[in-house]
Amino acid sequence: MKLARVLPALLLLGLAAQALAAPLPPEFRTLAIGETAASLPNEGYEAFACGSNGGPPLQHLTGWTDFAQCAPDARGLHEVYVEFGRRVGKLAERFHDQYGEELWLQRFGGTRLANFPVVLSLLFDDAGVVRGFRAVTDDRAHVEDRGRAYLFRLPVFQRYGARDWTCADLPRAPGETGVGEMFIKEVCTKDVEGRHIRVETHYFRKPGQTGLDIHGMFEPGQYESSTRWEAFDVTLDAAKAAP
Repeated sequence: MKLARVLPALLLLGLAAQALAAPLPPEFRTLAIGETAASLPNEGYEAFACGSNGGPPLQHLTGWTDFAQCAPDARGLHEVYVEFGRRVGKLAERFHDQYGEELWLQRFGGTRLANFPVVLSLLFDDAGVVRGFRAVTDDRAHVEDRGRAYLFRLPVFQRYGARDWTCADLPRAPGETGVGEMFIKEVCTKDVEGRHIRVETHYFRKPGQTGLDIHGMFEPGQYESSTRWEAFDVTLDAAKAAP
């Protein structure tokens, strides 16, 4: 057997052994609206930080109870960013970068929901009660994951049931075009079990994006593909604002 074939196999076994020794991802459902910062588990979660409306992390925190260090948003809520599965995710990413192959570990690595990489955060009121939840597909992910990010809306719809969603198309900005024949710029909302659910999905090309480089060759990644899933306590007036 050639050395070039042996090395990837050995690395794969090594990654798998390390991953099995790593902590399992935490139980996502423990991050529930109505819980308090003091009651939420820190174990299994990492990289606590102030959130930026689904964007990159800001000020480092030591745990959920540091929520008050984060500036309140327009609703008066403090956003706490969190990650899990970083160790497994970095191992799988190294393998992908070196050999161009996906690992079965990838579906368990990094902060993923339904096997989609996401930026995850909880939103606390001044009393430390969780009043909102946010998961936004991570635009830092590999181009393969980013390309299918608009599909994240499907497991979210399934979670709350396919019926009784109110959906509206968002205005198409000048220069925005479809990816092939597909253009999605949509917001869907639904109230269920005391939660106001909002799902915003984008799949289109931004102005100037053609999918081709200056030589007319295909260039991957030239599109906006994302899903924003938010859930808020229905008692929050701002949560019921029109899309």
